[in-house]
Amino acid sequence: MDIRERLVKEMEILLKLNCRREDESESWIGESIEREILNRELRELEMDILADPGALESQLVRVNRPKPH
Repeated sequence: MDIRERLVKEMEILLKLNCRREDESESWIGESIEREILNRELRELEMDILADPGALESQLVRVNRPKPH
């Protein structure tokens, strides 16, 4: 699965979670799944930027984070 397919699939999941939250008036539904999706995509973006910072290089600050489980 390429990045586009993955993002489309994740967006579909997030939209379904949001609909279920609205239907059941429960904002916590799917919270851990949503957090995992967002964290994974942000880590991927961060790795891509660090691998090839280009014009952003002067603005980058490296942060040590614990490895995800």
